[in-house]
Amino acid sequence: MRSAMTDDLAVRLLRAVLGGRDRGRISLVGLSKNAGKTVTLNRLIRAAAALGMPLGLLSTGRDGEAVDAVTELPKPRIWAPEGALVATAAAALGPDEEGEAGGQQSAAGRPAPRTRARVAVLRETGILTPLGPVVIGRVERPGEVLLVGPGSAARIAALLDELEAAGAALCLVDGSFDRRAAAAPAVTGRVVLAAGAAYSASMETTVAQVRHVLELFDLPRAPEEWPAEPPDRPGGDRPPVCLLPPEGQPVPVPVASGFADPGLVAEAAAGAPPGTVLCLTGALTDGLLLALLARRLAHVPVLVPDPTHVLADRNTWRRWRRQGGQVWVEHRVEIAAVTTNAYSPVGPGYDAAAFCARVAEAARRPVVDLVAGIAHGLPGSG
Repeated sequence: MRSAMTDDLAVRLLRAVLGGRDRGRISLVGLSKNAGKTVTLNRLIRAAAALGMPLGLLSTGRDGEAVDAVTELPKPRIWAPEGALVATAAAALGPDEEGEAGGQQSAAGRPAPRTRARVAVLRETGILTPLGPVVIGRVERPGEVLLVGPGSAARIAALLDELEAAGAALCLVDGSFDRRAAAAPAVTGRVVLAAGAAYSASMETTVAQVRHVLELFDLPRAPEEWPAEPPDRPGGDRPPVCLLPPEGQPVPVPVASGFADPGLVAEAAAGAPPGTVLCLTGALTDGLLLALLARRLAHVPVLVPDPTHVLADRNTWRRWRRQGGQVWVEHRVEIAAVTTNAYSPVGPGYDAAAFCARVAEAARRPVVDLVAGIAHGLPGSG
């Protein structure tokens, strides 16, 4: 049940994430499934509507269905206010699979009525999804929407441009927990992370994972003595893997079919002169970090395009850091706030106040439970 207090908290959170600006792009990413990301999205949508901000909505995949396609657990729907702009597959604007009824029960035991948003299509974008081409539409009757979008960061960025051209001042991107494209700098560069008890039955484990994700997103840019944009090959193609020596030209490391063998990369790095930086355009994986550690190469800094390219798990990353390993990014991405969800549909939950407080200790940025009405580090929260 929403309250005036939690509505006000959502408005304050939105203002804090925007940093005083009256427009922007914000991505929402979950620590896991059922972390509370859609609840956070809906609260921010209502906050934007309360502030009169022209709103644009889109997803990196498929969001807003009644039941999760993987877990088969009920999901909260996405609500869109009148006047909001949406980017979604044209087929997603048709009749809901449940008609005008949802999964919740009324007092009489019948499905509670739902209101499907009525959306007027403004234009087709030419961007395809498994449900057909993406269209830009305007909500004429407020209600629930199914957002279906492309997975690539470049296509998401193109749709954001389309939404803003149609009049959106604030764009909210619903990102999947296992798809970090929503957080890429080309998309928004500003993220709200949803952390929930569904990640683990252990609060300590969940807090540790939040700390890990935030550490990755807080990675520093390359020092000034190294170029923020490593040189491209003739013709403009960046080598997928290359070694940047302190003097001389970049040395490409051969890859097969776009795949960099961790052992071969580590071998090439072992023969590089002191002060060399390993530059990647793809993912920094557990395998590559472990290969570098096996060759005692933690002294070789790794440069990646942005934090979304670091896919190392918590244990491997801790080993790398303990050995003094460094990772730099060309472009930073800011996790501006964290929301917490103490409820888990797949196991025991947490004490809401304790969980929010523990995440706040690890996060060093605003942390809010938008259901329980708890806030830490939010301007005006004391």
